[in-house]
Amino acid sequence: MTFYQDLIIKATGVNRQDAEYIEDIMRNDIFHSTLDWQTRARLVRAAKTAAKLLAAYRSDPALAGYFPRA
Repeated sequence: MTFYQDLIIKATGVNRQDAEYIEDIMRNDIFHSTLDWQTRARLVRAAKTAAKLLAAYRSDPALAGYFPRA
């Protein structure tokens, strides 16, 4: 588990698999970059936003297959 996944789990309470998806969403959809230049506060806010995006992606039938539930 990465540092970011640990932070995501602590900030959102998700499981390890969802933390991996959320980390990917943070990199690709929120910051469009690496995460290492973000402050901890921004990472926590982004994790919470990404968790909401993950739920939205799963509710979209066209995207649900990319983010299966654990």
